[in-house]
Amino acid sequence: MKFGVARTSAVTACAVLALSISAHHAIALTASDDPPTDEVLIGAEVEGQELEEDLPIPGEPEDQVVPEPDLPEKEPNNSTLGLQCKPGWFFKITQNKKNTMSVKYKTFVENASNKPIDFKFVSKKSGTTEVGGSVSISSEVKVAVLGSIKAEINANAKKSWTSEVGVETSGKVPAKTIRYGDYGILKENVYGYKYHRGSACQKSNKKYMTVWAPYREGWRVS
Repeated sequence: MKFGVARTSAVTACAVLALSISAHHAIALTASDDPPTDEVLIGAEVEGQELEEDLPIPGEPEDQVVPEPDLPEKEPNNSTLGLQCKPGWFFKITQNKKNTMSVKYKTFVENASNKPIDFKFVSKKSGTTEVGGSVSISSEVKVAVLGSIKAEINANAKKSWTSEVGVETSGKVPAKTIRYGDYGILKENVYGYKYHRGSACQKSNKKYMTVWAPYREGWRVS
C-alpha cells in the first residue's frame, strides 16, 4: 500500500490502514476504460457513515506498562516531619497504550478502468479533539493529564487540536482498485490514575482511568 501527504502547512503523514465502505455510497469513476494519461481521480466524500473516534493505527506497539511503586493513600509522618506541598491534582501514567486516530473526514476513489490513474484527496471537513478520559474529568485534572503525557510520553501533545481544511494528498490507484482516505487527529492514549495531593503532601481520591491527548494530524491512505 502507498500513502503520502502534501499540504500547505506542516502535517505528518500517518500509517496505512485498509477500510471498508458500503456499496450505496457515491463512487468516483473514470469516464471510460481507456482514460487519458493525465486524468486524475478526485476523492468522493463518504456519506451516511459515522466517523471513528478511535481508529487503530497500523504498526503501533503493544501496550507498555510503565513501572512505578503503588501510591499510598496517605504519606506517613508528613505532619510530624513538617513537610509541605502545593495542593493540586496530579496524574500518574502506569501504561502507555496504543495510539489511535480521531477521523474528521473520509473519502475514496474507485478506478474502474484497465490502467493505473493518479488520484487526489483533499480534506473538506474539520473537527476538534481535546484532552479527555474514559470518565468525565475536571479542567484541573485535564491540565495534570496533559502535563504528564508531555513530560513522560509525547512532548507534542496539546490540550486541543483542530484539524485543517484543504490539506491534500495524492498517489496512484491501480486498475480495478479502490483507494480509501481518512483525515484526522492522532491521539496519545495512556492508562493511569489521578490523585489529589494536600498541603501536608498526603495523597487522596486516587482513581484509575484511560486518558488521551491530541498530538498530530494527517492523511491515512489505503
